[in-house]
Amino acid sequence: MVDNSKAVRKQILDVIGCIAAVVTVLVYLVLCINSTWSFIPEGTFIMNVLQVIRTYAPLIVVAIVGLEFFADKNIAFRILFYIAIAIVVIFMFFPGTWNQFVGLIK
Repeated sequence: MVDNSKAVRKQILDVIGCIAAVVTVLVYLVLCINSTWSFIPEGTFIMNVLQVIRTYAPLIVVAIVGLEFFADKNIAFRILFYIAIAIVVIFMFFPGTWNQFVGLIK
């Protein structure tokens, strides 16, 4: 019996990663178009959802692609990647740290 669970897991992560990447690009496209021709009013539910997606979607895409990449690597590298993603996610919930990081980029 052939164990192809790693291959199936990589295929599933590939599909989820592609969907997440397309959603991320579409949200950024809508936000860029909306910044020039304002068709979504500020403060509406749709704009709030787009802003949340804009914040978290790149991290989700990077995490999914990383999970796909490290699926067949050594367990030590996988654990290091999991810890790195967990640290980034934890620091995103500390407003001071996240604002300072985003402030450095601006």
